[in-house]
Amino acid sequence: MAVFNETRRTGVIANVGLTGAVAITIVMIAALAIQSTLLPLATLLGVIPQVVFVVVVSFAYLNGERVGIVTGFVGGLLMDLLIPGAPVGVNAMLFVLIAYGVARFRYLTPSESVWTPVFVVVVGSAIAEFGYAVLQIMFGQPWISLADTAKVAGLVVLYNTLLTPFVYPLVRRVSDRFGPGRADAW
Repeated sequence: MAVFNETRRTGVIANVGLTGAVAITIVMIAALAIQSTLLPLATLLGVIPQVVFVVVVSFAYLNGERVGIVTGFVGGLLMDLLIPGAPVGVNAMLFVLIAYGVARFRYLTPSESVWTPVFVVVVGSAIAEFGYAVLQIMFGQPWISLADTAKVAGLVVLYNTLLTPFVYPLVRRVSDRFGPGRADAW
């Protein structure tokens, strides 16, 4: 009697398939391009909306821990590379931790609530801004003040909240089309 060793593929590619990984990559690159080219023209008191962060949180909320962690790392690393003079990896670490928390939080929420994605973006944005300030202090980078950090965090939360109704449906369409269990897992 022959014994067959059934191997299961694990990881993000196994979750979303090759076309899903390509679709997620295209969405991340588009978000980065929009954030780095168009949105600097729409700053409010020097704060730029964070489309990449909203995309990461949306993917984490819709697809779970694995997809959230990978998109968080890639999105955060791309953001780190855009900020001149900042330590590389700070945003990557923050985005990974927040994406993991959002992915775990999704199990506690109603799946069809319209307000839940907005809520997780609001909370995630606030945590990211204050976390970034704490990590900047830990790495010996200049820090402005708690009042200024709170002001920037408030503006980022406002911007990201306003972006969520536009970004989340797009990410949901990509996730519905290429998400876990729906793609060409190879």
